[in-house]
Amino acid sequence: MPLRASNPVEREQRSKQSEGFLSAFRMTENGKVKSTLLLYSFFLCLAYIAVYALLFAVLIVPLNDLTSGASPAVTNLVGALVPALLGTAVCAVTWPLCKDRRLMPAAYLWLLALGAACFLTLQLLLMGEGTAQLLVAQFFALFVLAPVVLGCGLSWFLYGRYRKHHPAADAALRLKEGQ
Repeated sequence: MPLRASNPVEREQRSKQSEGFLSAFRMTENGKVKSTLLLYSFFLCLAYIAVYALLFAVLIVPLNDLTSGASPAVTNLVGALVPALLGTAVCAVTWPLCKDRRLMPAAYLWLLALGAACFLTLQLLLMGEGTAQLLVAQFFALFVLAPVVLGCGLSWFLYGRYRKHHPAADAALRLKEGQ
């Protein structure tokens, strides 16, 4: 069965859709970024990564010493959850500081996207190396999954509660950004 060529209207719609996302990164006539939410949330995500990395690096040895007599499962669970909980608490400080309440959930979405991209890339690079792939999966499960799940859960809970209690402010912000 021969493939049909797409009509010009469909092609134009597809190009407009793809440009819709990419246009958020383009500059306006006066040199400003069209979507500050994407830019600010990306850099906030990088700050969150630094917080989590610092806490994991600082707490890994004391937590390992604290749980030295416990089973490896308990040691791994404590070593993953305690820094992730503390990191999420530290990162939650940005919630009241940001005027745009979508910033924190967007930063955690960036964190999720970056973590998934790194995981998939490493899995593809290590294709055929079963042990190495398993170690990468274990590393990501312990040190990436916990911060992402806790952070996304907390940020979406806070954002949902904000939208419920301040629907007019949220609608005004969306209207302002659309202009």
